[in-house]
Amino acid sequence: MSVTKNNIFRLLSSLSLAIFLLSFIAFGSILGTIIKQKADEEVYLSIYSETTYKVIKNLGLDDVFHSYWFVSAIVLFAINLTLCSYGRFLIFIKTSKKTDLPDENALTSMPISFRVEDKNSENTIQAVKKIYKTVYEGKDGLVLQKGMISRYGVYIIHGSILIILSGSLIGLLFGFKGHVVLQKGEIKDYAISRHASTKQIPLGFSLKCKDFQVSFYPNGTPRDYVSKVEILENGKAIMDNEIRVNKPLFYRGVNIYQSSYGSSLSFLFNIDGEQVTLGEKEAYEKGGFLMMVMRFAKSIHSFGPGVLVAYTEQGEPRSTWFLRDVQRLRAQKIQGLNIKLEDIQENLFTGLEITKDPGIWVVWVGFALILFGLYANLFVYFRKIYIRYTSYGLIVAGIAFKNKEAFKKEFEKFKIRASENGS
Repeated sequence: MSVTKNNIFRLLSSLSLAIFLLSFIAFGSILGTIIKQKADEEVYLSIYSETTYKVIKNLGLDDVFHSYWFVSAIVLFAINLTLCSYGRFLIFIKTSKKTDLPDENALTSMPISFRVEDKNSENTIQAVKKIYKTVYEGKDGLVLQKGMISRYGVYIIHGSILIILSGSLIGLLFGFKGHVVLQKGEIKDYAISRHASTKQIPLGFSLKCKDFQVSFYPNGTPRDYVSKVEILENGKAIMDNEIRVNKPLFYRGVNIYQSSYGSSLSFLFNIDGEQVTLGEKEAYEKGGFLMMVMRFAKSIHSFGPGVLVAYTEQGEPRSTWFLRDVQRLRAQKIQGLNIKLEDIQENLFTGLEITKDPGIWVVWVGFALILFGLYANLFVYFRKIYIRYTSYGLIVAGIAFKNKEAFKKEFEKFKIRASENGS
């Protein structure tokens, strides 16, 4: 059993597995870039055959970054990185705690060393202590070191990657992306998921559009569009703000962005004294009478805008046009009902992007740490100095694992100071 566990541990912590997973994740990311993501079925069928679309759908290639295999690969890579780093970190901790002072022969055989006469010993020790941290001091001498953080650099980077992956996973599991379409005066407490068009995502608060304004350049292109919204909780206004492009609203971990706008038409009818408002494809039914707005035309034979209305008469479908600007065609009598087109209104609506990513701060912390780890690994170097007492004074030796030329220059300064103190 222990042999099996050891084999599993070796596999999960192996470098070969890390390379394979990184390659697999990179390949998945490429697929997620090449294949259009989160599109409607009609879009895929217009590009690919039905068989190819089924393969894309079954493998989750239409939403790669949320697919089970992509998430599993990331989780497995995190496990691999954790185990790999943990094993090496334990060995590093054990070796880093060693503060043994080498004997005189070992020190003199080091590439960088010098001897100090007894009269200069104390001044030399103090000069080194000003710059280096003492990790051992005994009757036989001292061990000092500097730049220890550089030896932790690679482990800080590994830990940072794990933090970034954790933040991404938190955002994936507990965050969402959706959108809301609001007309002036409309209130909604949910967003429509970007991943599933039929899924409603509760916001935890209500969003009301108080006003929406669009300004245009002389050529007709939109210059700016602004949503004036109000946040409601339990029916009470909590705050109001303007949302425009590049100026989102942030509330309770939810980001609200201005993403689009559009317009819809509403048709105001008077049906036997009753005021009725209908949109396209909307129906009115009362007392066995059924009427539906079929379509709108901006101009009917130069007579102005008109609305095509369908109804039934004696079980047979009928249709007729109501023309807003022609008085005799503006009102008609159908099945004994006096029906009049009062007005045609254009209603602007705002499209808001709604996102929530509770793991984003974890990701930012991870990026900050990875920068710190890179700085420690690239710009700080570890070096150690040994000072051993001898019958004639001191022997001073040092070792550095990188940037040896800089360490040699630093060591020469200590040598010069030792000689100057004796003059």
